[in-house]
Amino acid sequence: MRKKAFSLVEVVVAVGIFAVSILGVIGLLAPTSKAINEVRDADDATRVVGAIQAQLQTLASTPAGFTAVQNALKATVTYTYVASRNGDKFLATNATWANNFTEPTKFFEIALTRNTDLSPSQAADASSGYLAFTITLRWPAWLPGAAGNNTTPCPDAQKSTMIFPAAITR
Repeated sequence: MRKKAFSLVEVVVAVGIFAVSILGVIGLLAPTSKAINEVRDADDATRVVGAIQAQLQTLASTPAGFTAVQNALKATVTYTYVASRNGDKFLATNATWANNFTEPTKFFEIALTRNTDLSPSQAADASSGYLAFTITLRWPAWLPGAAGNNTTPCPDAQKSTMIFPAAITR
């Protein structure tokens, strides 16, 4: 009586097919992980924009604050602000950094640009009480270095950019 079993050739072929299929699945993990990180960064960018707009709206509730916001807007894109990933801290880049806002926490570069079509001049803004501008975010501002410290500025070619239209009222 013959025993039924797999031959060595059949086992080798089955293991080979299994190995090829596992390599295909593993190959899908890197692009999936990258896509997840991009979605997380875009979500963080949206949160930062909301925080910026809320702070500017609060500041613009007084005439002096509205004028300060007008003066902060530039006619051209200059990245003059930075923010943490979660948006709880953002400062002008020429400000003195607090101990809790060091290079590792600077993730987003921010530019506030006046929308000259909707807000042509400070005089028009003051009379209408409406100020239109664009918030441009680029990230990451810094690259991770040794021990997780972000010490090297990220080259512009490697940064992601999102542009948001925004407005505040007095």
